Amino acid sequence: MRIFLAFVFVWFGISELSNPTHFSGFVPSSISNLGLDENLLIQIHGAFLVLLSFCLIFKFYLRYTGLLAVFIMLQIIFGLLLINNFELDDIIVRDIAILGLAIGIWLQSIKSSK
Repeated sequence: MRIFLAFVFVWFGISELSNPTHFSGFVPSSISNLGLDENLLIQIHGAFLVLLSFCLIFKFYLRYTGLLAVFIMLQIIFGLLLINNFELDDIIVRDIAILGLAIGIWLQSIKSSK
């Protein structure tokens, strides 16, 4: 489970780092209106995803890494819901499934650390 979630994070992280303009449509207008550089924010997000993926692969503080993965997926889902006026679409449904995977990793790490 960790490896597959890490694959998703590293794929999108590298994509965000290399082509941030491709993801500019996924930035909610409330963030865009702050006057910050959207491309820089997207690249920071991408770097965080790559770092998170390596933490998942190498089981680095897995309990906390799993929780961060849950939070990052919630952030992604909430951002997409803002863009879509709180209507579900295929991307959001897919990301909810990935959220379930992240929750499973986090809960498993809690169980195995006891």
